Amino acid sequence: MSPFALNLEKKHVETRLVTVQPAINAFNSMVLISKAKDDPGFHEWVAKTREQMSAEELARHHLVTIGFHYAILPQSSDISFEAYMDELEVAPPSVLRERLLNAYGKVCMTDGCKKEKDKPVKWDEVLSSAESYVAFLKHRFGEEWIDVEMESRAWQYVIDPAALKQLVTGHIRWFWKSHLRAEWDRVLPMLEQTAKAFNKIDMSNMTRAEIVQFVTGKELQGMKWAGEVEAAREVFFVPNAHMGPYIHLTWATGDYHVIFGAHLPEGSDVQVPELDRAEIVSKLSALADETRLQILQMVAKNGEMRSNEVMDALKLSQPSISRYLGQLTANGYLQERRVNGAKAYTLNRDRIEKTLKAVSAFLLDQQ
Repeated sequence: MSPFALNLEKKHVETRLVTVQPAINAFNSMVLISKAKDDPGFHEWVAKTREQMSAEELARHHLVTIGFHYAILPQSSDISFEAYMDELEVAPPSVLRERLLNAYGKVCMTDGCKKEKDKPVKWDEVLSSAESYVAFLKHRFGEEWIDVEMESRAWQYVIDPAALKQLVTGHIRWFWKSHLRAEWDRVLPMLEQTAKAFNKIDMSNMTRAEIVQFVTGKELQGMKWAGEVEAAREVFFVPNAHMGPYIHLTWATGDYHVIFGAHLPEGSDVQVPELDRAEIVSKLSALADETRLQILQMVAKNGEMRSNEVMDALKLSQPSISRYLGQLTANGYLQERRVNGAKAYTLNRDRIEKTLKAVSAFLLDQQ
């Protein structure tokens, strides 16, 4: 049963349901450089860009995109990345810091935080030292999500908003010029074709949950942000050229944007060869690992397995197994359900067959 009370009645369907959203889209690709390391399926541009950056540049990029993520999120919909950078340039330093702290004040992911969620945050105490700042973030997000060294460095800028603004605006313009602008120019036509192909399809008789399933290939029910999407005034879908099988939720001006790996709708008469290649590479990369293949083989043999059973069979740690199972689920090769509070997995035979057919069509059906 979903943890959210879902309203599956028909809701207003936007006329441009799938939209490129340049600033939000390119920003998401920029953040992937910090987040995408071992997960399969991301476009090769992500790994190649990381390889081109020095250790110092990567550390600064991680600090800007993760440490100050909520301060630099695009605030406007449907603007260019250049316009987004201009908005950052004119924003007062205090406003950027306020965005960050306001967002942190709303995050409450741990049991300890949830018990105190109605208590106001004493920011003077939180910002009194790097140790207090890091302890606050651990209390809000959970220790496993906090990079102590990076957040300690971030604190030095949080207490100096002018330095914070100088750092983030300078780095983002540098990254755009050095790594992102040429890539964005390359992928923009492909993204526009993707949006056009989806928008040709009449989705007016679909519920939001059905639209999420159709556009992203993921089921809304049970997702941690399902309730937010169902309750949102407007929901738009943003095809991204780099994130492969994964999806991400963000918002701007009160509207939610579901960012998904760019692909064409099933049965589309539009042809974008590069999209076909990228999708095949994304699907096969999840299979190009001995442990992931072993997991799929075990699940196929047993019919269904719980995560602890997979962990015991492979003698791997819980974090490792969770990562592997999450990767295979995100790529659609495993289907997940809860059984008595535990996660259980079955093989998605349809996805296996579609992957093989896609490879065959791409390689053998050429005229």
